[in-house]
Amino acid sequence: DIMLPGEYAQLAQINATQVEIPETTLSAQVAEQAAKTPDAPALADARYQFSYREMREQVVTLANLLRERGVKPGDSVAVALPRSVFLTLALHAIVEAGAAWLPLDTGYPDDRLKMMLEDARPSLLITTDDQLPRFSDIPNLTRLCYNAPLTPQGSAPLKLSQPHHTAYIIFTSGSTGRPKGVMVGQTAIVNRLLWMQNHYPLTGEDVVAQKTPCSFDVSVWEFFWPFIAGAKLVMAEPEAHRDPLAMQQFFAEYGVTTTHFVPSMLAAFVASLTPQTARQNCATLKQVFCSGEALPADLCREWQQLTSAALHNLYGPTEAAVDVSWYPAFGEELAQVRGSSVPIGYPVWNTGLRILDAIMHPVPPGMAGDLYLTGIQLAQGYLGRPDLTASRFIADPFAPGERMYRTGDVARWLDNGAVEYLGRSDDQLKIRGQRIELGEIDRVMQALPDVEQAVTHACVINQAAATGGDARQLVGYLVSQSGLPLDTTALQAQLRETLPPHMVPVVLLQLPQLPLSANGKLDRKALPLPELKAQAPGRAPKAGSETIIAAAFSSLLGCDVQDADADFFALGGHSLLAMKLAAQLSRQFTRQVTPGQVMVASTVAKLATIIDGEEDSSRRMGFETILPLREGNGPTLFCF
Repeated sequence: DIMLPGEYAQLAQINATQVEIPETTLSAQVAEQAAKTPDAPALADARYQFSYREMREQVVTLANLLRERGVKPGDSVAVALPRSVFLTLALHAIVEAGAAWLPLDTGYPDDRLKMMLEDARPSLLITTDDQLPRFSDIPNLTRLCYNAPLTPQGSAPLKLSQPHHTAYIIFTSGSTGRPKGVMVGQTAIVNRLLWMQNHYPLTGEDVVAQKTPCSFDVSVWEFFWPFIAGAKLVMAEPEAHRDPLAMQQFFAEYGVTTTHFVPSMLAAFVASLTPQTARQNCATLKQVFCSGEALPADLCREWQQLTSAALHNLYGPTEAAVDVSWYPAFGEELAQVRGSSVPIGYPVWNTGLRILDAIMHPVPPGMAGDLYLTGIQLAQGYLGRPDLTASRFIADPFAPGERMYRTGDVARWLDNGAVEYLGRSDDQLKIRGQRIELGEIDRVMQALPDVEQAVTHACVINQAAATGGDARQLVGYLVSQSGLPLDTTALQAQLRETLPPHMVPVVLLQLPQLPLSANGKLDRKALPLPELKAQAPGRAPKAGSETIIAAAFSSLLGCDVQDADADFFALGGHSLLAMKLAAQLSRQFTRQVTPGQVMVASTVAKLATIIDGEEDSSRRMGFETILPLREGNGPTLFCF
């Protein structure tokens, strides 16, 4: 035993998080608040707004409609809706009916959505007319199109939801090649929200932004926290969360006080700010939360110089009701951070953090170990996967009869009692907030025609473009079975039919064999980096817009761009840099340039044509075509 008695006592004190919470549900909490503030503003987007009374009328009416369509307490209901007030109303109606919501990202390939629906077997799907054909071949699935307010038919709570019910099912990447559904219970998420309201209290004066895609668990607190506190939720336009300038305008227009960023997106947002625009557009922000990946301390310092909004770092896997730990990323606590990243911090209510060695013994402060989680927020398990559930949710050796979740994260205790994240013990990655199992990509690539071996690696392709945010990109390495050249373009197109956009490697490289270390294991450090492809020299950029754009390419990509046909992404650009480029060009041209426009017009000449276009449709082009691009050959924007 390498722990001292005093260290045991210190860790016990850190994990003394017991707080009694009521036996209640999300729907009961929201109904209780609505009864207190029926006339207060509750929910709005660019087209609709509802008071608490009006919102409850819509929720209860829709919940009754779901029941008429066969939804019973304990069922699950799939949701494939764009971001709008109707998405929020749908989620609330599902829990009002006693069911669990299953969010579907319509940017995912049909095959992946079908796998999720096959595993979850929801009793109903809520979607829109334009998405309906994608689900036409799913047997025994009732469909409901929902995109307009319903005629109110009462607002009395249905009281069908129970604390032991599943609240939601969110699918994450699975190392076996099939996504896995995480089931989170009502009690778990209620604990999480009650802690958050106690720790970062909202009032009736607060305005919370809903901008996280509903397929990510961070969205859960956005959708429900405001409504247990009497605050207002405002919905960002679909895809606007990918555009820092659009988010600036959104914050200013609605007077947003509370929002969330993945650290990489915060970096892009900070890069879009000037001292003047920060004062203009971020004046109402009071608290900003970050989670999803390591939060760079230097980024927090930049944020602190530009705004007065307190920044908070949260940590937690989908398997533990969104977040299990917290740490201030501003003020005195930030000043004391010595590492490159802000610590993940201290446990929330009724939750324990354990750092153990290979034989399940606690490690003393300063020593690295495997991070395990305990307590009320642990998920119920993986949907239809008892084997996987048993391997990750193990018996707690320190508390008989309790469970402990093995995160796969490596961490250590700091002297102040906070936990510092050090990395992963397996092949799971988080790139710009997206959870990725490399093994899942490897298995899909190995099933491609004439592929004998395949491995995925995350690396920075263009070191000169690596400043500010996570610049890693996925590269796939293939070994041919026949020894003949592989058609990597065609193979990449096949991957897009199976994998979600953020899991498709940006480039596929064929190797004669995979590099191995002396003990016969894959030597990732020996995998070659892709060469940046500059096209054969074409015409020089014309004076004016093309010259300005070429100069912007040069400064962001760290190379001299003197070709009107130079492609931003072929030279190592990625989604975060596309946001920075759009923000820089917006300032230079004094008109809005969106990241979507960079995605659809990635050469100097094409982008100049769009920017110089006089028609509004030309200016909006990229913003409206980001979603279709996910199914095409363009690079993918996947920050939020």
